[in-house]
Amino acid sequence: MLTRTSIVTGLAVLLLSTAAFADSTPATSTVKPKPTQNTQKMADRCSALETQFDQAITTHGNAAKAAAAKQLRTKGGTLCSTNKQASGIRNLQQALKDLGVKPNA
Repeated sequence: MLTRTSIVTGLAVLLLSTAAFADSTPATSTVKPKPTQNTQKMADRCSALETQFDQAITTHGNAAKAAAAKQLRTKGGTLCSTNKQASGIRNLQQALKDLGVKPNA
């Protein structure tokens, strides 16, 4: 719970500081989504996968690769919280697959 709170707090600070910086830059004519929107989507995926794993481990804790899955879950959570969401998501998805669970996000 403390890790999840720390992750959410860290991401909120990151997003708020990025949004303040983006406000001071001139608007461009491109249609690309703002980096903060992409970052938020990735952070949401991280959070959803972490929650899914935390629920799945209670019922699939005796899976053959449960220990490896727990390590991947920890590594994925750390990567997500250090602004490396793409790598974190891959680790979290593999952790769920190791438990025999299909990742939802």
